[in-house]
Amino acid sequence: MKLSFFKDKSGAAAVEFGLVAPILAAILVGIGTYGLEIVAYSKMREAVSAGAQYALTTSDTTSDISSVVSAAWDDKPSGATVSVSQKCVCAGADNDCSTACPNGDYPQKMTTITASQSYSELGGTNKTLTAVQQVRTR
Repeated sequence: MKLSFFKDKSGAAAVEFGLVAPILAAILVGIGTYGLEIVAYSKMREAVSAGAQYALTTSDTTSDISSVVSAAWDDKPSGATVSVSQKCVCAGADNDCSTACPNGDYPQKMTTITASQSYSELGGTNKTLTAVQQVRTR
């Protein structure tokens, strides 16, 4: 009778599944968590790129660029922020945009577009996702 108990393999698959199932569940939760984070960051990054493209080709007005980024951001979270800043530089040093550089050249106008959003992971951890792009508009 004892030998037949050790030879019986009818519940082996259930035991093996019980051992492997928690590991598979943890892997799936990890993929879901980081997959959703990557999608959220990608949407934000695409919107910032659209704003940079707009600044290069159409307008370099900060309010227009900010509006384009907001409009291009699919499923923009309610607490997300977009900021656009501009500065002029001469040979790497900040300069007034209305005056020429000391060597007589026009100053280079740099536009920096920053977007950020708060992201909550499935485990309850909060983090901030940020995308930044800087382009020379003049």
